[in-house]
Amino acid sequence: MINRSCLFKSIIYRLYSSFITFLISFLLTGSLFAAVSISLADTLVKIFSYYFFDRIWHRFNGFKVEPAVIWLTGLSGSGKTTIANSLMLKLKEKSIVPVILDGDEIRHAIKQHGFDEDSRKKHNLNVGYIASLFEKQGNVVIVSLISPYDDIRNDVRQMCVNFIEVYVATDIDTCISRDTKGLYKKAQSGEIKDFTGISAPYYPPLNPEIILDTTKMTVSDCSDLILNFIKK
Repeated sequence: MINRSCLFKSIIYRLYSSFITFLISFLLTGSLFAAVSISLADTLVKIFSYYFFDRIWHRFNGFKVEPAVIWLTGLSGSGKTTIANSLMLKLKEKSIVPVILDGDEIRHAIKQHGFDEDSRKKHNLNVGYIASLFEKQGNVVIVSLISPYDDIRNDVRQMCVNFIEVYVATDIDTCISRDTKGLYKKAQSGEIKDFTGISAPYYPPLNPEIILDTTKMTVSDCSDLILNFIKK
């Protein structure tokens, strides 16, 4: 999808550059015809040369991706946010600046505090809708969200053009061992209600595009796997 702002800026700059070429040519030749001819020739040559340069650049750089929503789902403590941040850094190294949507941060921003099934589903759909809007504007969007309901994830898939479901399939025992905040312990004692994996269900994806097992893969390996997938 074309970014209209960038396209408009490019056209204005090209016109400005052509005017500068015309002005210099006229000052050097004193001929209006020659100045116009040189300016037009310069514009055409640069347009076509940039086209071929862009193709050559991507061939040697080896990386070009389409707008997409990369949806990381999994239990609390599975490693979703850590993988999302690693992927973001690697995309930036490729001159692609993704949009990061973290479920907890958005929940705080929109004052969504409920964790019952209905509240979770509404929150997940809201995040999905926001992600789809960013994707339609030409962005790569990385979403880190427990999103426990398979039907809601499928609804979000329908909102998006290029939806990539990434199941961070870390087992619950590993998630509990990583729980520095003690959330699982509080959930097991009944202090926290509707906690996914303990007192609320998690429905794993049936056909995700990518499955990551963080007990066998490093964070870097996980983000590389996603990177190679979206590159293809």
